Amino acid sequence: MSEVETRRRSQSASLSAASPVTRTMPAQPGTILGAGSEEGSFGRALAAAREARQLSQSEVAAQLRLHPRQVKAIEEENLAGLPEGPYVRGYVRNFARLVDLPAEPLLQLLNARLGPTDPLTGAGAAAPMSAIQRMPREPLSGRLVIGGAVALLLMFAAFGWWAMRSEQATLEAQPAEPAPTARAAAAQPVPEAAPAAAGVEPASDTRPNADSAGNVLRLAFRGRSWVEIRQADGTVLMSQNNAPGTVQTVEGQPPFTLVIGNASLVELEFRGKVVDLAGASNRDDVARLQLD
Repeated sequence: MSEVETRRRSQSASLSAASPVTRTMPAQPGTILGAGSEEGSFGRALAAAREARQLSQSEVAAQLRLHPRQVKAIEEENLAGLPEGPYVRGYVRNFARLVDLPAEPLLQLLNARLGPTDPLTGAGAAAPMSAIQRMPREPLSGRLVIGGAVALLLMFAAFGWWAMRSEQATLEAQPAEPAPTARAAAAQPVPEAAPAAAGVEPASDTRPNADSAGNVLRLAFRGRSWVEIRQADGTVLMSQNNAPGTVQTVEGQPPFTLVIGNASLVELEFRGKVVDLAGASNRDDVARLQLD
């Protein structure tokens, strides 16, 4: 053996002794979770990584769109405070991605905690669910809010309909007050007394005799009253308000159709006889009658 080969072999041996070959071993769950736990804990691993990045549970919850109590339940491995398995798997995967941890070892530890009957452990495990999920009670709350708004609108609509009907009924119950016509005789106040020398009798004593009273109506008013009188052909003979203390005399062609407001304050005579208005009056004290 030559001297050169001897030197090469001695250099190779010294290099091998000085720098031993290091092999990269696959990461194990126990390595990720840190020393001090033989079985490993995905919750403690996530909590330690979060604290190393100086993130609070509220900040993690905001970025993952979770509630802070859900983040706390993940770190404490309180599965009773979390939704079903597919949701938890998505939570852990996104939590690990946020704090730069490999997700698969943590999911293996999670599957061991979930039990053999959980869908995550079977061959047909569902695809990872997004962490952006609503709370289980949110859909119910939304339906309650919508239902309450609809019920409130229906109540307002029913009240508006009732108020409109009540106002319409009130307007229909009140008789219209037509304008006086030129055909009505002018109202004449009853004179208190007339001198005998004048030869004019008081209006209250002026009554048509039996021969000329066949087609004459006489109305004396003790209070304000609206009166409408039509003759046989439908012509309006009177349609006006009458002041208290006045007397009206109307002549026309019978039969007469009369509508008298405040009938209890009106005295009606036809053909020299007093007509009873009480029997023709309704509860609003409006008399409707026909005389022939």
